[in-house]
Amino acid sequence: MRFRAIKPSDEEAMRRLFYRFSDESVYYRYFSPVKTMPHSKMQEYVNVDCNRIVSIVAAVGRAGEEHIIGEARFAKNPTGHYADMGFIVDEDYKGLGIGFHLYGMLIRLAKERGFKGFTADVLASNKAMMRVFEKGELPVSARLEQSVFHLTIEFENS
Repeated sequence: MRFRAIKPSDEEAMRRLFYRFSDESVYYRYFSPVKTMPHSKMQEYVNVDCNRIVSIVAAVGRAGEEHIIGEARFAKNPTGHYADMGFIVDEDYKGLGIGFHLYGMLIRLAKERGFKGFTADVLASNKAMMRVFEKGELPVSARLEQSVFHLTIEFENS
């Protein structure tokens, strides 16, 4: 397995990943029942503004034949001190620690860029995502509002 920055040529591999997600995974990631991922939307997703967004993919297979099995990203929020983050892992690779590893990579990269922490919105029913944060060593504060946890994850003192 390799971890690397997303690139524009990943459009088709990211689309294939999206269509392998269960309806529940799509809802957990996008907070709505997204059924299609058109070219225009996928282009926005793979062509990131590196000054605002960092996106890492997890891939398996040989170069040129690789399959993307996960993606994690953070985006600078309006305050500039925190970054909004999220990630998703292919159904067949869940439970192997890939999400936790991606989370650790995001933390390192965000710290290197001077962020004070992350914010994230997680549906209360998304127990697997909450476990990733619980396993981490960073303090997480959560506010529950209409079945959504609004999380703040502080880097200070870590």
